[in-house]
Amino acid sequence: MENPFKTILANEKLPETIKQKVMDDVALIKLSLEVADLVSVKYPSTIGNFFGIGKKSTNKPNKKDKEG
Repeated sequence: MENPFKTILANEKLPETIKQKVMDDVALIKLSLEVADLVSVKYPSTIGNFFGIGKKSTNKPNKKDKEG
């Protein structure tokens, strides 16, 4: 089996349309990762903090502490 990379010429340039398509694909992947991070991590964390879910308040005394 012949190695296809050996047939590529070293001084041959890639067409601009292919370069642009690759860059657009990379940008789309980065955008998808950012949206996934926003939806799966940051949004639930923000909602939880807004409504007080997940906060552990250690400043409130117990009833036993008030009585004694």
